[in-house]
Amino acid sequence: MQGIQVLLELSKVDVQIAELEDEKGGLPATRAALLQEREKGLAAVEAAQAAVVASEQEQRRHEAVVADREALVKKLEGQQHQVKTNEAYTVLLHEIDQARAAISEAETRILEAMEGIETARAGLERARTAAKGLEDRVAQQERGFAEREQALDQSLSALRSARAGLVGDVDAPLLQRYDRIASRRRPAVALASKGSCTGCHVTVPPQTILELRRGAGLNTCGNCQRILVLPEPA
Repeated sequence: MQGIQVLLELSKVDVQIAELEDEKGGLPATRAALLQEREKGLAAVEAAQAAVVASEQEQRRHEAVVADREALVKKLEGQQHQVKTNEAYTVLLHEIDQARAAISEAETRILEAMEGIETARAGLERARTAAKGLEDRVAQQERGFAEREQALDQSLSALRSARAGLVGDVDAPLLQRYDRIASRRRPAVALASKGSCTGCHVTVPPQTILELRRGAGLNTCGNCQRILVLPEPA
């Protein structure tokens, strides 16, 4: 009976070990997700920078159009005194009007580009602020991960030492039976409390309860196959 009671303690330790190992195993994925979030923040900064550059290039392109059309207007106006017919003069005036219209259109586009630059620069500032916040949070959580990982290693080491001490008090055949159940169930040992198995909450037959009270060997739950143990008297 003493060996079976030890299995109950062993089961509790194994559950704690499994939970801590699960947590430790999940740390890399959590860390990777955090780093991915940081990468998204950096990508947002790059996209905002590209938007600023595109708006600036748009402004310069239209400024070049203005300079080109202004030069054309000056050239055409210089040719006015050389025109000898009314028809040619009319054509020349039409070309000047077209060039001036192009200048007006380009100047409108320059103003729009300048507004775009202002908007893009504001977006860049927001993206940089957000990225800085993410960077700070990543650094803080990285320190937290390292500290938690160290704490988990210490706890696991202590629990494994405790497990080794408990295993030494269990007969080999009983331990083998426990290990087989533990590979499928967590915990592998459950209390038969108030007529039910605390592992699956199914009713335990009265005959099984009687055998547990008598200490008649090892008894398992007919539903979940966990090893059953009676609660120790208060």
